[in-house]
Amino acid sequence: MLPRVYEPPPVAPKLEADAYREMDHEQVNRRFVLDLLESGPVGPRVIDLGCGPALIPIALCELADQIADGNLDCADHGSDLSNLEVMGVDQCIEMLELARVELEFSGRVGQIQLEQVDLNDLDGLQSELAETVISNTVLHHLDDPINAMRLAVKTLRPGGRLFIRDLCRPESDAEVERLVDLHGGPSTDTESPIAPRQLLRQSLHAALTLSEIREIMQSLGIETDRVKMTSDRHWTLDCTRPEI
Repeated sequence: MLPRVYEPPPVAPKLEADAYREMDHEQVNRRFVLDLLESGPVGPRVIDLGCGPALIPIALCELADQIADGNLDCADHGSDLSNLEVMGVDQCIEMLELARVELEFSGRVGQIQLEQVDLNDLDGLQSELAETVISNTVLHHLDDPINAMRLAVKTLRPGGRLFIRDLCRPESDAEVERLVDLHGGPSTDTESPIAPRQLLRQSLHAALTLSEIREIMQSLGIETDRVKMTSDRHWTLDCTRPEI
């Protein structure tokens, strides 16, 4: 089993934020939002922990509009999508600057709120703010992801839904490189530290294993079978708020 290697701190946060935004996340983000909408109730108040440039909050609002207008079929779980309100939080100011541009471009400024929050700070958000808390591929960026998980549980209202997806650390370097070849884009002779392939490689090495994330969930009172592998490189947690 590969040991976990924390991601290096960003040397140039603005360049890394721009590089992340230039990567094609459209299909992965759409799949995340569709899985969220198709498998349980959502909202009306949603918090996205580690929203980055706010592409998932925007996609969520867009798909919710399509469902409300009858232009997209989705299982009815009693979601109040007509009054959807989303708060995107991130600790990186450079990402939030990109998010503000995306919100202006998409016309969602009045529907999506942005806040700078340290995901390691349990006092960063008030308790019981939302019916749904989501997060996509954020935990592996954190040295101690359990603090962000505690924050996620804290901000949920009783009976609220937690939907989190992240990368799973492979068992070998060979498997890391196989996934980088599959999902990291074309290879080049010289890869910069912020090239998509290198960023994915670092993220896979920094990710938790399935057993590690289940150990964290168990410590929070979440049933471990709520965490499942949902792709060749992702695990997903879908559960209601545990008693705290």
